[in-house]
Amino acid sequence: MRRYGIILLLIIVVVAAGTTATTGQQVQDRAPESCIDAFTAQQWESAQLTGEIRLAEDDTVQITYDGHGELTPFEVDPPTAATVVNTTGFSKTADGTYTFDGRQATPTLTYRVQTGLSTNESYASGGSWLHTPLPSYIQTRVHHTTPEGGHVGTQFAYLGNYSAVTLQDGCHEVTGIIADESRSAVDSEQIERQLRYAMTEYDVGHRYSKTTVFVTPGKVDPTSSGEAHKADAWVSSRHGPSNTTHIVLHEYLHTRHSFGDASLGEMSWFNEGTTEYMSLRLMLDAGTLSPREYNKRLENTAGGRAVLSNRSTWTDHRVPYQRGTLFNAHLDHRIRNATDGESTLEDVVAVANAKQGSQFLPSERAVFDIVANVSNTDTATWANSTVDSSQAFGISPIQQKTTPEWEYRISIARENLSEQPLLGVFFGLVLGVLLMTISEEYVNGSEDDSPGKSENS
Repeated sequence: MRRYGIILLLIIVVVAAGTTATTGQQVQDRAPESCIDAFTAQQWESAQLTGEIRLAEDDTVQITYDGHGELTPFEVDPPTAATVVNTTGFSKTADGTYTFDGRQATPTLTYRVQTGLSTNESYASGGSWLHTPLPSYIQTRVHHTTPEGGHVGTQFAYLGNYSAVTLQDGCHEVTGIIADESRSAVDSEQIERQLRYAMTEYDVGHRYSKTTVFVTPGKVDPTSSGEAHKADAWVSSRHGPSNTTHIVLHEYLHTRHSFGDASLGEMSWFNEGTTEYMSLRLMLDAGTLSPREYNKRLENTAGGRAVLSNRSTWTDHRVPYQRGTLFNAHLDHRIRNATDGESTLEDVVAVANAKQGSQFLPSERAVFDIVANVSNTDTATWANSTVDSSQAFGISPIQQKTTPEWEYRISIARENLSEQPLLGVFFGLVLGVLLMTISEEYVNGSEDDSPGKSENS
């Protein structure tokens, strides 16, 4: 028996070392991804102008510009839905922009925002805070600051008190801004863990050098719980901790898709459906959702017989998120089966991201061509016919097998061990020694307790 214990020990050590070595090799072979420059206001350290953003009063923003002794003419284009209420040193042009002539020592621009708008112009405000898009500039670069509290991203600014977490993966930096008024409504640690996991595991390219996700209280947009625009995203915290984490991940994934702003309308089943399904998969894989919770969320998307390719059949704006999610879940399932797990829907997204530089304008033909290349023509044919169908989707094929809690925790432990090679080898050694000891005690016990010959033989 001792001989078998030694053999078992060697097998366990080899398997543990081999598994962790493979994982390390996979990480080593993965080429570093390049990032798309996202010039945030904080990056303009050598900018010609500094713009101090303040919350002047409810729904009102004031920006004071400082040229550091060298003010030159420049032009400001306020956010589309903002109403300029006061200026110092600016003249309004025929196209609605504001030009500074360079003569005023301290130019200022004050505008009032209208809350609850959507499509790139989303605002929200409270008694001591405000979420607003940023103006754009012509002929200059502006380094925005928030001297009275707040944070500035690439597209949005949050004025008010907040907590922040900054995560880094190579050239890709993600900052989560959680408004003080939202902290009691969210799970900040869960948001951080999920973002960190997605940053490293969602290998589809298209990463901005700096991405900011703002978690704000209240209703930024009454028709939406969050939106992403280029490198920035905002999320409302009004839906509770778990749902807010889900929405944060969903909007973050939009910043990782080159087709995020370009595939609205008829193709939103691909844009929103893919993003929603992949966010659920990443929450499952990270352990944020258990298999049972994941299955429940898929079940909640079932129902309805809208035709994805025909928007006139959509009964409400949730169709791409619900039926689109189920379609992409089934598509992922078929891709995995057709390729023995070598390819997934993630590969479809990666190829789409690589198309036409940083902007991919998807069409059904373009998407199904990618599916055929990633999987096979049978899968593409199924996808092509299914988007034209109103037939209900089955849930059973795409559900995860539920397991006892202890088995689920072991699966998570295995993932952690695979990321720590030395710990994996140590675990194998300890387990092998324990098995040897048990087998030796069993042999000794058998020799001491068993009679030389059974009376019944």
